[in-house]
Amino acid sequence: MLKDLIVHLEGNDEDRVRLAYAELLAIRHGAFVTGLFCNILPDNIYAAGYGSMITAQTVSTISDSAIDAGDKIEKKLAEYLLKMDVNSELRRIDVPASQAGDKLSAEARTSDLMIATRPYNHHTAAPELLEAVLFNSGRGVFFAPPAIMPNGEIDYVVVAWRNTRESARAVSEAMPVLRKAKKVTIALVSEEGSKEFEKSVPGADIARHLDRHGANAEIRQITNWKNPAEALLNEVEKTNAKMLVMGGYGHSRFREWILGGVTRDILRTADVPVLMCH
Repeated sequence: MLKDLIVHLEGNDEDRVRLAYAELLAIRHGAFVTGLFCNILPDNIYAAGYGSMITAQTVSTISDSAIDAGDKIEKKLAEYLLKMDVNSELRRIDVPASQAGDKLSAEARTSDLMIATRPYNHHTAAPELLEAVLFNSGRGVFFAPPAIMPNGEIDYVVVAWRNTRESARAVSEAMPVLRKAKKVTIALVSEEGSKEFEKSVPGADIARHLDRHGANAEIRQITNWKNPAEALLNEVEKTNAKMLVMGGYGHSRFREWILGGVTRDILRTADVPVLMCH
């Protein structure tokens, strides 16, 4: 069940988008929404060219300025939450940048789902912070597309399926949404030499599993695409899906960064929410 949602808030224009998706999910599933304002404070700063720390007084002044700015943002965010048609609260954490990923991960562990903005290729991107949550929280992350508000219920969903731990966790975390969807498309992208496509009915096991949970699922085998990410996003467009579900980072982050990977490609370009797990 989705009963406890947490929303990553930063004090920028994407907060409204994230809260809109949180409200949509909360109304659909009867969930409580916690807006988590992560106010970033400066780490210890070294004076450029001198190799020594600047004075404690200067660091304190910078920190005080960050806290004062956070007070103004907190007031605005509180007004946003008051306008929502769901039970909610605003929580604030003031945390140095170097500790923000760990702190946000810890907060996410005591919720059902964290809602954030996809972490790449936009002006408010926060890759290191949100990668830390994806890898370390043990929870699914709902990555909203930047600057795109929800357009109706999440009633058509594409599941990017491979028989891996990451994919299995993503399906499990997304199950409340999948059960309520009108249609779930299980997308299997053919890869050269893949044993999955040597079976007589690829994806039959996961389709049966979803059926037993009450999800209306069908299998879609996708072939003749060189780029799996493009294939998946094409399937999203074809089916008018409102969400993509997938496992994240089947390889190491370093390998995906150097070689390019499906996870990064999706999180750079998707214009629908992506519910992802590692």
